[in-house]
This record gives sequence, structure tokens and C-alpha cells, in this order.
Amino acid sequence: MPKPTDDLRNSTMNNKFLALLLAAATPLAAWADRPISTDDAGAVETGTCTLESWFEHGSSERALHLGSACGIASQMDFGGDISLPRQRDVLRSSASLAFKWVPDALKVKTVAGALAFGVKLGTAFERPADQSWRASQYGALALATLLPSDDWALHANLGAARDRASGSNAGMLNLAVVWTPREDALLFAETMANSRSAVFGGTVNTAGGRWWVVKERFGLDLTASRENGFGNGTSWTIGFGWYGLTF
Repeated sequence: MPKPTDDLRNSTMNNKFLALLLAAATPLAAWADRPISTDDAGAVETGTCTLESWFEHGSSERALHLGSACGIASQMDFGGDISLPRQRDVLRSSASLAFKWVPDALKVKTVAGALAFGVKLGTAFERPADQSWRASQYGALALATLLPSDDWALHANLGAARDRASGSNAGMLNLAVVWTPREDALLFAETMANSRSAVFGGTVNTAGGRWWVVKERFGLDLTASRENGFGNGTSWTIGFGWYGLTF
């Protein structure tokens, strides 16, 4: 049998990387509001929903993402998203569902600023090209947000996830700092790490910003990310967030 060409070999490697990237990102980045992947200790207001969409472009991968979350009760919301890669010969799509609870009893005032805690539970699904939908990962995160001033916010997530195919467990740590230099814009930097990079992907470092077209209602955002351990360069996203939709 003849050996595969370099183009075919590279295409196969790219497809495997894309499948790993989407599978690893779904239970982490997809749990949070755009443009920051690290989740904050805040819930969508009861009776309202969010609608978000973003396009991701890497050196050899592209994907469209759609997501929404709704406030279902006081300090509780439920949401999900779906990711559609452009190259769909390995993974046609991936999706996630998540529930977040941020009880008022876990909000306190400290000398460093307002501090809030919460918890988020989620599960991820994938649809391989030759199969139907199947569960892929699930996990839980403890959430914390510190507001030292009106211009700064610090978010931290700590938890665990399990990959169903390999049976592997991993610890998760996400950290983000957000600066609001003016009322209609914010800038942020974050890092997302885990203890099993071979299964859940390498540490992802991201920087980006949002411009509010309509303050707290409709915003446009841009991010740039780089994942440690992969040679695919920088991944860019451009998207929007629409908030306060009533139902």
C-alpha cells in the first residue's frame, strides 16, 4: 500500500487537532459569557436571556459558535451552546449544557472589595462525522469574583472534569483580570489550565476586549488566544453579545 502524501498526513493531523480543540474547549470556554471564557460569579437576571455568537479562526481551523443562557430563578441560570467547525469530516459539531447557581448568601463585603461565590455544573456532547450525538465530557466548577473597584474585576474558577472516552479526570483552573477603562469598553487577559493536557488540551492564554454598542445590552468583541503545546499559532475570534432579552 502506498504511503500517504504529506498533504494527507497534515490534513489528518489538523482534523485530529480540531476534534481535540473543540472537545477540550466545550466544557470550559463554552460555560462563560463572551468574550471572557473564565466564568464570573453572577447569574443571568430571572426572566431574561442572553444570545451570543462568535467566529473562530486559527491557522488551519475555523468554527462558528452559538450560545444562549436564561435566568430560570433567583441567582440561577441555565444555558448551552453549539460549535460548528468548517472542516466536518472528523467532528460535525459539539455542544454543551450548563447550570449556574450564585446564592446571595455567598456574597460578602471585604476590605479588598465585594466578593461573590457560585457553582457551575455542565456536560458536553459531540457528533462525530460517522456517528450520532454522544456525551463526551462533564464537570463542575467553583466560581469566585472579586470587585476591588469600579474599574477592575478578578475572576477565578476551580474544579474538575471527566472525559468519557478515555475515562480520564482533570483538575481545572481558570483566572481572569478585567479592566474597564471607560463605560463603553473593557479589556481582559486570562489563562485556562488543566492537569491533563494530553486529553483536555494545553494551557490557553487569551487577551481581548469588548466595545458596547448599546451599554450592557449589545456588544462587539475581539479575542486572541494561544494554546501551549500545539504549533497552530494564534486563534482569533470575533463575535457579539446581546443581553436582557425577555421571555
